[in-house]
Amino acid sequence: MKSGTHLIQELMVALGYGMYGQSRITDDIRPELSRPARLRAARLVHGAERAAELENADPDVFDQVTGQAWEALGWAWQARLGLPLENRYGATLVNSELVAQARSRSIGSRFSDTPENVCWILPELDIKKIDGNFIQEWADTGEPRIIFMYRDPRDVILSMVNFLSGKTAAGFGNFSEFKVFSAILNSFPTMDEKLEYALSDPAFPCMGDHRRALWLLHHPRVCAVSFEELVGPRGLGTEQRQDAAIRRILDFVGSRSSPAEVAEKIFREDSFSFFKGQIGAWREVFTARHREIAESVLGDVLSSYGYV
Repeated sequence: MKSGTHLIQELMVALGYGMYGQSRITDDIRPELSRPARLRAARLVHGAERAAELENADPDVFDQVTGQAWEALGWAWQARLGLPLENRYGATLVNSELVAQARSRSIGSRFSDTPENVCWILPELDIKKIDGNFIQEWADTGEPRIIFMYRDPRDVILSMVNFLSGKTAAGFGNFSEFKVFSAILNSFPTMDEKLEYALSDPAFPCMGDHRRALWLLHHPRVCAVSFEELVGPRGLGTEQRQDAAIRRILDFVGSRSSPAEVAEKIFREDSFSFFKGQIGAWREVFTARHREIAESVLGDVLSSYGYV
């Protein structure tokens, strides 16, 4: 979360993927599912008999039923990936009758049953919360391929403070906890106080994320890439590091796209949650006190990720 999601999202869109998951997914980047993929979703949610009926159904009925099945499966698979959906959206939404049916009937499905050419954006992937069947499938096959995006924790905290303080153009989204922390931050009159609070509260969004993601940083089958590498000159990075990072990702996903053409598309100032998108912005606002707290609570993380 706040690691530069828009960079990876725009990169994958440039490679032709549809986007799904915990991000601001606009209509132009949503997955366009093939007819077989829609029928597969209907089969998993409604059973083989209903799926067979849909093969000859009116196109409007086909689109409606299979579309609802895909949405329900999307929630079900996100739950199996360990995302705290009830906490973020409420039990009513994620345990609706159709989602509950999808979760029950698809419980034995493999991740390979999800639609092709879809990139799942996840703000976390906690190894202790993922469905063990998914973990074993990935450990055995290496699929789906995982790209892990990370960023200097100090910039992550600053970015989250700006985000929840209302400094981004599109608001702060619909995660339930965000409303709580936004109210807390806005009760502090100065940025100094906001940052000191954010650095000191272990429940603040993003705190602990880097530690929970260490397995992603070190696993040989994960493509780990930093914000600082990928952001490029517009975010105060370099063309050389950006080019190397993009080439590594393209090779990882098996794409022959032009790195230069991809690089032109990934930095979007109109993307949801964008504020400045720069490397090392924390240096401009952290006081000596903030640096002291950051070293105390994040020192091991800064060392593990190479931010020393």
